[in-house]
Amino acid sequence: MQNVQPDNMNSMPLRQSSHSMGTIVIRFIGLLTLAVVVMTLIWSR
Repeated sequence: MQNVQPDNMNSMPLRQSSHSMGTIVIRFIGLLTLAVVVMTLIWSR
């Protein structure tokens, strides 16, 4: 039973980290796009 519990605990953070990593990447791309748009608007004036 002790061997089964660490396996479950190890697989859970891996799934959570991959999910949170995807969320971080999506947020980063969104913020990067927003920054590029803002800089373009400022530069075009």
